[in-house]
Amino acid sequence: MTVKIYSSNSWKKYFERNVDNQHVVSGLKIDVVPCGTIAIDARDGGFGVFNADGKFVKSSLQIRKNNGQFIPKLSENIPYMDEDVLYFGNVYPMFGHFLLEHMNRAYGVLHDEFKKHKVVLVNNKQVEKVPQYMFDLIQLLGVKRDDIIVLNSSMQFRSVVIPHQGFNIPIMSSVEFGDAYAAMAENAHGKSYDKVYLSRDKMPERRTYGERQIQKIFEKNGFTIVYPETLSIEEQVAAVKNCRMLAGCAGTAMHLALFMPRGGTVIQLKRNSKNGGSAPTQYLINKTKGLESVFVSPSIEDVPTLHYSNAPQIIGVNKYLKQFFDDYGFEYSEDDIALDDVAIKEYRAAMAEYKKKSGSVFANKIKHALIKYTACLIPGRERRGRYRAYMKSRFVVK
Repeated sequence: MTVKIYSSNSWKKYFERNVDNQHVVSGLKIDVVPCGTIAIDARDGGFGVFNADGKFVKSSLQIRKNNGQFIPKLSENIPYMDEDVLYFGNVYPMFGHFLLEHMNRAYGVLHDEFKKHKVVLVNNKQVEKVPQYMFDLIQLLGVKRDDIIVLNSSMQFRSVVIPHQGFNIPIMSSVEFGDAYAAMAENAHGKSYDKVYLSRDKMPERRTYGERQIQKIFEKNGFTIVYPETLSIEEQVAAVKNCRMLAGCAGTAMHLALFMPRGGTVIQLKRNSKNGGSAPTQYLINKTKGLESVFVSPSIEDVPTLHYSNAPQIIGVNKYLKQFFDDYGFEYSEDDIALDDVAIKEYRAAMAEYKKKSGSVFANKIKHALIKYTACLIPGRERRGRYRAYMKSRFVVK
């Protein structure tokens, strides 16, 4: 599938480096483990499947790039449940990561021989209340709520089915991974649109300044403005299930491209000016679903930020966005693309408040770097995550 980039040469080179080794595979294996045990180590957050001989089953390891989660120890006197279950993923209360990393075995429920199996979500983080969207997504696969087991402690089952991991940020995806989302889209009911712009404007925090001006131009050119936070999960899926063109600022909402039909186009607007961001992951999603990719960098921020930042960010009609509009035949007036003085004032006021509360963007960048590199000394992905969360709260890193 093609990709078009409207950005600096520096960012183009960053993007090319990070997508060079991406690949989409097919023919994923599914392991069946008789008398398998799904083990959880609540202290370290480790989880995984052991066979009847007490050996860890490698295909149950959750991997991001080349790193896997902490492997638990198998304790004694584990209770038994006389059920055949499908090892699905773990409870991870971040929507985008749940879609990509904790639903990447979901295709297993599409196989006729496993459709009657109960699905197990591993609550290794001991989340008190599992977000409703997790149940909603799984139910879109035809799984009944009563057939979803949230496992808080180790349990042995009559058998454990382990679909091999279907998505690995940011290097690997699979046809099977995409098939699961196609099935969910088919089962979703609600209003559907041909061209959709996903707006961040009604987010409770971290909205993107200047977006209102830009989304008005998209609306003028036939795009329906959708605010994901105002819709149920099923309504969000339905909104894009027949979508031919999907646009919006980089972020979790753009992962809804997983529910689009093949052959469409995804237009992602980069919110920040520094290199980096979610574009390589979004590109892998687009490749999985057979979608054309367009990446545009309309940032006009005063203080350069990274994609993953709580600092205010602002976008506008700069030379890159104007070139995109012209290439794609967008209609607009000079007033439509004029500098948005109101948004700039709001952005600068928000930046002043941010600096007052959190310090400078540069200082926070240094703190992030120190925490990131010291975390590398800690074994186990879950342990590293807990360390980073603690250090960020301790040193007020925003």
